[in-house]
Amino acid sequence: MPLLPITLTVFLHEDLKDQNLNLLCSHYFDWLEDHITVISGRDMNTEFIKPSDAPGISSIDYKTEDLQHLLKKFNAEVVLYVKNTNGSFENAIHKYMLLTRDIINETTLGVAASPGAFAVASITDYFTAAHELGHMLGASHEDSGDVTTYHGPVKSLMHATAGDVGARFSQINEDNIRRYLGQYD
Repeated sequence: MPLLPITLTVFLHEDLKDQNLNLLCSHYFDWLEDHITVISGRDMNTEFIKPSDAPGISSIDYKTEDLQHLLKKFNAEVVLYVKNTNGSFENAIHKYMLLTRDIINETTLGVAASPGAFAVASITDYFTAAHELGHMLGASHEDSGDVTTYHGPVKSLMHATAGDVGARFSQINEDNIRRYLGQYD
């Protein structure tokens, strides 16, 4: 029996309505899908929802200090969206992300339920969306460590501070992701 696939639904905030969808996909998500598939052995698919198709979500005021309130609001809007579009939470592991142009506040590029189904991520940093998806899949800052890349050792995706970051999760966080996804087998 094949493993349940992972579906990441990315809602584009209205402040990204002028962005090229193909470029957003190729810069922030194509490589991430491949990486998660290699780690988990599961297919991962990213679907994008344009601002005009989810106005209640795309207009969320995400600039805040109250991160828990932001996640609760996003969660509630996604539940309404799924209900109103006759969507389903079955036959896949569903994750939902609001992708924004700007940071949430002076110190926060993104936030996610850890582990969980909801995240908000800014495109101001190349790796924020991947970092927040890592949280949703059970990866943690504490297990971030360093990884070796073609260019030498760098911080892994889950590192909480700025600096050179590689497009990989640490071995411990890869194990955390597999352990989290194992509950769906």
